Amino acid sequence: MLALAFLYTAQGIPFGFATEYLPVVLREQGYTYAGIAALSWLQLPWQLKVLWAKAADSPRLRPRTRGLILALQMALTACVASFAIRPLAQAAWLWFTLTAIAAALAATQDVFVDAFAVRVLRPSERGFGNTAQVAGYRMGMLIGGAALLLLVDRLGERATLLGCAGLVALASFGAFAGSADAATSTPTNADATPDANAGPSSTRALIRHLFRADARPVIVLALTFKLGLHMASSLLKPMAKDYGWSKERIGWAVVSVGSVGALMGAALGGVLHRKLGEQRALLVAVVIQTLVCLPLVLVERLHAPLELTTFAIWLEHFGSGLGTTVLFAALMSATRPADAGLHYTILTSANAMAIGFGGLVGGLIADHAGLLVAFIVATVVSALPLLLLPRWTKAADASARDA
Repeated sequence: MLALAFLYTAQGIPFGFATEYLPVVLREQGYTYAGIAALSWLQLPWQLKVLWAKAADSPRLRPRTRGLILALQMALTACVASFAIRPLAQAAWLWFTLTAIAAALAATQDVFVDAFAVRVLRPSERGFGNTAQVAGYRMGMLIGGAALLLLVDRLGERATLLGCAGLVALASFGAFAGSADAATSTPTNADATPDANAGPSSTRALIRHLFRADARPVIVLALTFKLGLHMASSLLKPMAKDYGWSKERIGWAVVSVGSVGALMGAALGGVLHRKLGEQRALLVAVVIQTLVCLPLVLVERLHAPLELTTFAIWLEHFGSGLGTTVLFAALMSATRPADAGLHYTILTSANAMAIGFGGLVGGLIADHAGLLVAFIVATVVSALPLLLLPRWTKAADASARDA
């Protein structure tokens, strides 16, 4: 779990650049809500990684997993350092290009790390395993986002970026200290599913299986579980900027306080998954994600007062961290271990697609109907996954056990 936390921290740093720093600076330069939201498509490799995810299931590559991850980590370190070549204000297209490259490297590394987690973690460990995942990733976002927003005016953009690159490299070596042989493991314990040691399916057979009637609710839930929350969260930083918040205040409230909330939510999500079981934990997560959208409506009507807005942001991030942990643990249970690289990647890519789509829809609604309407719609959409939960247990079992 420590190895997972280190690796996901490294992935989160460049994502923090893209989601925490870029929206604030670009809003200062006059970009529209929809224009800022559209930049989420620079993270397209997180959706496209499904095209090469089967590599993690290859009998030839699995023994070389650690070396491949190390190479990807070093390339990611070089990419993050390259952001320091020129400031964002002077070279926006360079930053956009590097953001896309960093996403491709991190997404590829993620394929191998996710397959490792699915194969190694027992069902009872998946909640806390995904706490390590979500908490590590959020810590990386905190470093990549808060470090720039809080420290860029004091240390300069270049020095801050190079410091982030150093942390990516450090996280790489720290992770390998604890993952010597696990990367090639396959569960052999009593908790493993009956087909855990079967060979991998063909891509075509696995995709057909995903959309079979009995297994289809799994991928539909992956697509919709956090859609409403993504619609709301994409508007927080631009809204704060519109109401006159400084970059440092946004860095503190949206990034720092928000990330602490996400870490606390991830920790509680792991506990809920273990104590309540999957279906009830999913139910609680959907209810919480819906409820944390409601204060954003009040915040917008009051023009984003500091204390109330900071608390609302904390709640939104708390709900998001909890929901992500519970969802990803559930998706692991719905994944066939022999196809862990491709199967789990398809499911998590569906969730990642909701990030881009939800952010874009939220931005378009805010541009044309206002922030208030956007937050109300996001709240309604957040509750829709409740319709799928009665079918979850049977669908997850069919998804994991039938090839």
